[in-house]
Amino acid sequence: MSTKRKLLVITLILIFIMPALVQFFQASAEEIYTREVHLSWQNDPSTTMTISWKTSESTSSIVQYGLDSTYGLEEIGLPGLFHVVELTGLTPNTAYHFRIGNGETWSLDKDFKTENIDDHATFFAMGDSRHNRVDRAFSAMQMSQISADFAVFTGDFVDSGLDVIQWTNWFYDFRFLLNEIPFMPVLGNHEKNHSNYYDNFALPGKEEYYSFNYGPIHFVALHTCVPDYGGTFDEQISWLHADLQAHNDFAWKIVIMHRPAFASSPRYNSGDYDDVKALLVPIFEQYNISMVITGHDHFYERLINNNITYVIAGSIGAPLYEFNPFYRINQSITGESTYHFTLLDVYPNQLDFRAFRTDYSLLDEFTFNKEDKPDLRVEVVQNKYSGFYNETKEIKIRITNIGEQNISETTAASIESDFSVLQTFDVPALDVRESYEFQYNWSVSEPGAYNMTINIDINEIIDEIGEGNNEIVLSYTALEIPKKTNYTSNLIMIASFVLMLMVPVIKRRRKNN
Repeated sequence: MSTKRKLLVITLILIFIMPALVQFFQASAEEIYTREVHLSWQNDPSTTMTISWKTSESTSSIVQYGLDSTYGLEEIGLPGLFHVVELTGLTPNTAYHFRIGNGETWSLDKDFKTENIDDHATFFAMGDSRHNRVDRAFSAMQMSQISADFAVFTGDFVDSGLDVIQWTNWFYDFRFLLNEIPFMPVLGNHEKNHSNYYDNFALPGKEEYYSFNYGPIHFVALHTCVPDYGGTFDEQISWLHADLQAHNDFAWKIVIMHRPAFASSPRYNSGDYDDVKALLVPIFEQYNISMVITGHDHFYERLINNNITYVIAGSIGAPLYEFNPFYRINQSITGESTYHFTLLDVYPNQLDFRAFRTDYSLLDEFTFNKEDKPDLRVEVVQNKYSGFYNETKEIKIRITNIGEQNISETTAASIESDFSVLQTFDVPALDVRESYEFQYNWSVSEPGAYNMTINIDINEIIDEIGEGNNEIVLSYTALEIPKKTNYTSNLIMIASFVLMLMVPVIKRRRKNN
């Protein structure tokens, strides 16, 4: 091969591998690599926030935070590979910006919001993600497009809680959701009560089991897999009595745990849940628990026993189990074998529950009301959108009477943008559980961030159980359409420039030969 041809080949190789080389050396030059950033609470959600993360090497733990991206406040934790910093003295119902780092290298700007003070909570409940990375990542991404205050998780994150790589992959797959809201989990059997779980999550109290309050709800998180490790429920039961006695005045009490007390599954029929049913269910009934949310069986099921609702939110990635009618128990109301998540919207006098498949189609819904009144709810499942400007988003709007009385009159509603009223319309009279559905096509003509608000019963002519669900805000980040890049022309231009630089070298080599 001639010298000129060799130089040409080398030049073309360099052109193609240069971007990879640049990325490699940039990554090598970074002082820290920050990963697995997530939020949780160890104390009062209205005035604290705990931020946890890992780094590729041991380093300082610093969080800078404030009301905007200039921060102004700083909290320092213990140095190490695992970093946990609790921010305290925060203002309720307030959005904060923050960044994490070691004093020299910092993450991108992130944000969180403290507990609202209007006695209202919206949260996700799901579990059993295990090893199906595609479906669990898709589930997390879908949930990240829905506004919520926080999420609870019913256990079985990974196949083996002993495997650090599996945890790393789980945090990567859930990054869309973890970057948005606090995350409050419980142990499943696949975590094996291993230190990896406790290293990864900063939680209240003992962490193995704990409680916290948000709005009108008292949450109890239990570890129902203790028999797997030769333990008993004795310590938890003693703690549970004391905890529920101290919080008996809450409007709603919800238990989160992994193994269920009731399920239409072979496990239930073979007696696998007899200990949970015998030891915990009487306590739930004694203290008027509103709902128990579990996993372990990889399907969705809703059951009722002695006026307590039991929900199995059993898979957003774990291998699905057949929901077999042969194993159907008397307590079962409905069930389906499908990947899913649940969304709860809770006020002092109302608990509104919806279960969705991961394509946002409705799987199940019910509402508990403590007042005998009608109540309209406006629903758009996905309320965060992004895309290019001039791209049309089809917004499916559903308005339902989730109250206890029929509505016999038409009510006025509107769709408004940041700047103007886009559309007005009438909501027809609706009986209890009756819905009115329609589609609105949303398009914007310039790049930017936009909001759209849907208001129903704008004249407030209906005396409802609550007014908070009469409005929903949607966001749309409209991007500029990228210009076409002629990569071939650019490569030819770069190659020509490099060859021009190499001509003197070629001539000199020929002369020497």
